[in-house]
Formats: sequence, C-alpha cells, structure tokens
Amino acid sequence: MVINPQNDCTWTFQNGILSINLTTDEGKSYLFKTHFSVDDLYMKPEVNASFTIKEGELLTYYLEGINKILKDEGSSLDLGINAVACEQYTKPAIPTSRYFMMGSQREYEVLEGDVVSVYTNEFKCGDCVVLEPRDADGLTRLMLLNRELLLDVKQHRGYSLGQMIRVDPECVFEFRELNNRRNGHKYA
Repeated sequence: MVINPQNDCTWTFQNGILSINLTTDEGKSYLFKTHFSVDDLYMKPEVNASFTIKEGELLTYYLEGINKILKDEGSSLDLGINAVACEQYTKPAIPTSRYFMMGSQREYEVLEGDVVSVYTNEFKCGDCVVLEPRDADGLTRLMLLNRELLLDVKQHRGYSLGQMIRVDPECVFEFRELNNRRNGHKYA
C-alpha cells in the first residue's frame, strides 16, 4: 500500500478518538483510529487538517523499523500512524527512567524509527519505536508497541499500547538484547 500526503489524507475525530482518513495511490480510502482520545492530546489537529509531508516522513521512518519485526502490513501501518500521532499530538510523558534497567557504558545509538527494547526493574521487556532519540531534556522518547508493560506490580503502574515513554538513553537497548541473559530470567 502506497500513501502520499497529497492524496486526500486528513486527520479527524471519530467518537472523541483521533483518527485519520487515508487514501492510497490506488484510490482506496481507509479510516484508522488511533489509541488517543481528545483528552490525551496536547495539541489537537483541526478537523480535516491535512496529513503533512513531515508526518509522512515520520510515518516512513516508523514503518521502516516496525516492518523489521512485523510482517502484517495492516498492523504495521496502524502502529506507524499511532507513532506519528503520539509524536505530534500527545502530551509529553513524565520521565520514568527509575523503573528501567540501564546499560553500562555501551555504545548503542538509537535513531528515529528504530525498534528497541526497554527492561523494567521487575524483569519485563517492552518493545518500542523510537519517536525521538533525544528530546530537549536529553531523554529518549519512545512509543510502546506491546499491549502493556507493568512497571510496578504492587502499585499497578505501567504503560499500555501506544503510550509515550520518556527515559534516559542508557535505558534503551537493541531489540530484545537482554532476552535470556541475566540470572536466568527471560525478559519477554
């Protein structure tokens, strides 16, 4: 499926949920609902605001990474669109580095659109797409690709699919880098 921003692609709201109308180069129209309600948005696109060239570039970066781990085009596109909406319109997340393991002096530099993993202090793995390698605060902005990631079981604190995570870059690992490594724990 090929989508170009100039092909009548617009943001809209369906029942209070940020959505996008996409038209492919073949002329087929699709409506994708994001995971974000009006209350989740920091900035709201105007109804029928065009999907911009910048958003198209972001979608391309995100799809390149997501397609490396997912082969289903529809699911990849859904996650990519959610990543664009998360990056462009949602409220910045509170930093939560303290809940995640840190790597020790490794030289792994993440790029926009990379799919990476974070590991909680409770040995849970979360797979994410990189929204921004370093924001104004020097933190890495990610979007969770899993259904959920519990940070603190006792406090029922965690993230769900599509939510933004902001952490110290040292908390970000290559995709599934630590699986089956530490103390015999399986991290996924």
